[in-house]
Amino acid sequence: MMEGMEAPCDAAITHMEDTPAYIALRDAGILSSQFRKATFEDIFGGIDLRANSSKQNDMCEKAKYCYCVPVLGCLLYNATHIEMFVPAGHVGLLMDDKKNYLFAQPGMHNINSMFLTFQGVHKLPTNNVIQHGNRNILVVEQGYVGYAVDNGQPVLFPPGMHVWTSETLQYQSQISLDKHNIILGPYTLLTVDEGYAAVTQNNGKQQILPGGFTHLLNHKNWRFEKFMTLKIQTDDLEKIKATSADNITMMVTSTVTWRVVDPQMAATMAAETMAVAGVDSVSSDVTKLRQDVLKQAIASLASFIGGVNYSDSFHMAAKAQGPSDSEGRPQGREPEPEKGQDNPIYDPKRMSSAVAHANTTTKPYGVEIMTINILSAVPVDNELTKALAAGAVASAQALQAETAARGNARAMRIDAEATADKVRIEAEGKAQAMLIQAQSEANAAKTIAEGNKQAGDLLATSQVAVDLAKMDRSAAMLNPQDKFFFGQEPEYLANLVLKGQGHGGTGGGQSASASKKTSLWG
Repeated sequence: MMEGMEAPCDAAITHMEDTPAYIALRDAGILSSQFRKATFEDIFGGIDLRANSSKQNDMCEKAKYCYCVPVLGCLLYNATHIEMFVPAGHVGLLMDDKKNYLFAQPGMHNINSMFLTFQGVHKLPTNNVIQHGNRNILVVEQGYVGYAVDNGQPVLFPPGMHVWTSETLQYQSQISLDKHNIILGPYTLLTVDEGYAAVTQNNGKQQILPGGFTHLLNHKNWRFEKFMTLKIQTDDLEKIKATSADNITMMVTSTVTWRVVDPQMAATMAAETMAVAGVDSVSSDVTKLRQDVLKQAIASLASFIGGVNYSDSFHMAAKAQGPSDSEGRPQGREPEPEKGQDNPIYDPKRMSSAVAHANTTTKPYGVEIMTINILSAVPVDNELTKALAAGAVASAQALQAETAARGNARAMRIDAEATADKVRIEAEGKAQAMLIQAQSEANAAKTIAEGNKQAGDLLATSQVAVDLAKMDRSAAMLNPQDKFFFGQEPEYLANLVLKGQGHGGTGGGQSASASKKTSLWG
């Protein structure tokens, strides 16, 4: 095997005690590994017998004796030889002539001895021991420890196979390590969960062991007393009759939330830890401590109720009836009151004073009260409750009416403003439309005039264009059904329009008519 590498068996043994329970026992030096064997073959050593034969070998030995002494040979062989078979997983049990106890290895054995006694075979145990005289084979399963006593001293065997020869070392039992409180003779193995503390007494001196670890109490007079929870506790307080500052007697239902913050102080000052006569152990519950906390919470709650005017809780709404400011909020009230201030009984700031009052008493014995919560506070006198409730209903109705009126006025103002905005927007739209139309017409007239001017200027540059334009205008003025006969030159037609224009609109018509007559009558 290469140097620095660990054999598989050695590695398995090394990691057998990796759990916190085994580590606590190992660190205390009370785990005994001196008799532990790595393999099954390591059991057999010294005077123990190993398998040395076979079926063929047994037949040959018998044949030799019978051949030499034909009649007495078989009897002599049986008297001087022991043939035995030890199955796998078993151990053969023998005793020699000196009364030494021997183990035989699995397999076939042929022993030449007259004084050796075979006492049978035994299966290798699990969580048990094979005891053969002063020879012992013990197999301890993982998660257990084997407990034995040697001359009155405890011996703890870790997981594995242990083989020893002793007149005084007596095996007792195997003990599981899956419990919180394990008694190992004079030792106590204690596993404390997170969120708890273990209260122990070491020769009368109290010691608190923290949670999340496994602890070993290493002598008989270091005793485990109880587990103390450090978790948050919520308890119902008993219903009490408390009188408020305005002399109203109420039935109060409430709860309290608390926790242990100093287990050393709590165990010393408040918790029951020592068993009384006739009782073997005390309860793991902190009964006495809880009773003390609840009594103090009730006292602080009664003090708080005594400083509260209960009738104020029915008249807080009356403050809304004062004059309103410009925004419609009642004057004299905060714009956004904090939650819980409407009812003094459920005001968290005022209740915190009751919690502080309770903590002044509970802190000296390691307890912190986190909250005291009032679930209900009902006056004992039903008639008084009805009267106060009637006042509250009237205040609420007045507040509701004022709120509705304020809302209607605001809605009307918004509607009027919306109507005025609509009229203004429509007028502005019409004016804008008319302005756009006028600008469009002006731009169109300007564009037509500029076009006519440009056309006239362009015609003036060409005589042919001028003549064609004259002809076009003349043709446009003639009716398609009209017929004309002219006795003058053809150029007359081209100048017809101009002549008519020269004499005015009426004169032009007369000239044309005269021309008709001239042409018709010659």
